[in-house]
Amino acid sequence: MKTEIWNGHTIRFVNINGEWWAVAKDVTNALAIRNNRDAIKKLDSDEKGVATIDTLGGKQEFTIIAETGIYELIFKSRKQEAKAFKKWIKSVIKELRQSTGFEGFQVFRMLDKEHQKVAMQNLKKSLRKPVRIDFIKANVIANKAVSNLHGFPKMVKKAEMTPEMLIDRQEILDETTELMGIKDKFNLDFSVSEKIYNRNNL
Repeated sequence: MKTEIWNGHTIRFVNINGEWWAVAKDVTNALAIRNNRDAIKKLDSDEKGVATIDTLGGKQEFTIIAETGIYELIFKSRKQEAKAFKKWIKSVIKELRQSTGFEGFQVFRMLDKEHQKVAMQNLKKSLRKPVRIDFIKANVIANKAVSNLHGFPKMVKKAEMTPEMLIDRQEILDETTELMGIKDKFNLDFSVSEKIYNRNNL
C-alpha cells in the first residue's frame, strides 16, 4: 500500500495485479462528495472492488476504485476541488505506475474512446444541423490544444498521446463541444478554436 497526502487529505493506494487502485472513501472525501455511496454505486462494476488493508485497528475491508473510476468521479464533479485534485492525481498515478514499470496506456485509451463517444453525442444534440465536419473540427481543436498545452509545436495524433495528455484532452473536448453548441444556438460570431486556445493560454 502507498499513502499520499493531498490538501490535508490522506489517499491510500493499493496495487492489484499491477494496477493502482485508491480507497474510495479517501477519494470522495478529497472531492468533497457527500453522498459517497451513491457516487461509487454509479461506477461500472470493473471500476470498483474490495480490498483488505492493514489499519491501526487491524485488518479492515475497504471499497476501492480503479484508475478509470478515480477519473470518472473527477470528470463528473463540478466542484472546485476536482480540478486541483485532477492535477495532483495525474502526477501521483504516473509515479506509481513508473515505480512498478506499468504504464497503463490501454486503460486511458479505452477511457478516452468512451468519453469521445459521449462528447460527440452531446455535440450532435446541441447543433441544429450537425454534419460530419463538425465532429472532425471538435476533435482537431482538442488535439491541437492539448498538444500545445504539453509543449508540442505541432498537433499530436490521439493514438500517440500520453495518458496525461488524454486526461487533459477530455476536459478540452468538452469545452470545445460546449462552445460549438452555444455558438450555433445563439448564432454568435466568434472563433471556437481561438477561444479554446486562449482559454488554455496557447
